[in-house]
Amino acid sequence: MPAPVLYNDRMWRSLAIVVVCWGCGKVTDNAATDGATGDGAAGDGSTTDALEIDGPSTDAAVPVPVTAVAPTVGNAMYQGTQRDFRTQLGTTCRGRVAASMGGTGFCYLAADDSVKCAGVVGGINYGLTASSTGQTGVEQIMVFFLDNGMCVTKTDHTVWCMGSNTNAFGSTQTQTFARWTARNDLAAIGSGTWDQICGITSTGQVYCGGIGSPNFGNPPIAVGAAFQTSLWVDGSGMAHLSETSVLRPGESRTECQVRANGLVCGGTAYGPTNGTVVAGSQIQGAGGPGNPTVCWLVNDGTVTCTTGPRFAANRVLFLAADYYSDSLCAIYTDGSVWCIGSNSNGKFGTGNTAALTTETMVAPAGSARVRCD
Repeated sequence: MPAPVLYNDRMWRSLAIVVVCWGCGKVTDNAATDGATGDGAAGDGSTTDALEIDGPSTDAAVPVPVTAVAPTVGNAMYQGTQRDFRTQLGTTCRGRVAASMGGTGFCYLAADDSVKCAGVVGGINYGLTASSTGQTGVEQIMVFFLDNGMCVTKTDHTVWCMGSNTNAFGSTQTQTFARWTARNDLAAIGSGTWDQICGITSTGQVYCGGIGSPNFGNPPIAVGAAFQTSLWVDGSGMAHLSETSVLRPGESRTECQVRANGLVCGGTAYGPTNGTVVAGSQIQGAGGPGNPTVCWLVNDGTVTCTTGPRFAANRVLFLAADYYSDSLCAIYTDGSVWCIGSNSNGKFGTGNTAALTTETMVAPAGSARVRCD
């Protein structure tokens, strides 16, 4: 099979091909609309009369997600999923955009409602191009950062897990997806370390499983009283219940959390302090573990890292990161998937294991599920 064609951000914006598809953005002539004198992107100083994709069409009568809604005290959010969006009509809607990444594997919810992965997760080699896991009806994906397992939360409020992570899942877990617990009222799951996993029900009861410190054991046990409003699990495996200061835990490990004053990592706040940060994470910088990079997504669809801007501005609905590498992937409003960084085991689905040194489209428009329910 020939390797898939990859486009970096500059090449993509300069394609002179117009594809008509549902949910794809309108295509506009950059020079005709923004007065730019640059080489393709709006206002970037070029002389190229490039085509520019502006995101979902504002002419559609059907609501389409254009930006992600930031978490609040009354609407805490979780790893591996984005459910709330603002549409091109100025309204909000509920949808399902989901992705998660480990050191050797990356998975996302595809437009056909299947979870697709590339690389290695939980001992399963999904290959150098994204392939289906067989899981459908998913609204949350969580790849454990040691790549020894993955769990998904489904729309029927069940949680299914796979992999060799016997600490979190128990000795009966296999490389085939199996129910984490018999409960069918789980709204979301969380983890900050590979040893433990916790879930919160629709009535706010938290259940945790896993061994280590703390030692919940398996099968999962009830933790705290019912009617909790939120859940997150820190890097030691401790479950935090109804902690209103944390609006959303970071992707991968949870050393970072979205709080009212931005993305807070180790006591330092990053990004805007006005409640617009949607999600974020810490990844490894060029200098390794001693030189981390912090990246965050805000509710205008823009990603910024401590090293500078990442991905196309105003187009990102979801940002996936891996704590133990320099890898980032973004799902754009048109359903395309873009990645940058190390590509261990071919987890980006590019057909090879070569690292991506610039933001590169690894799956074309319409690949990821991007729509209102």
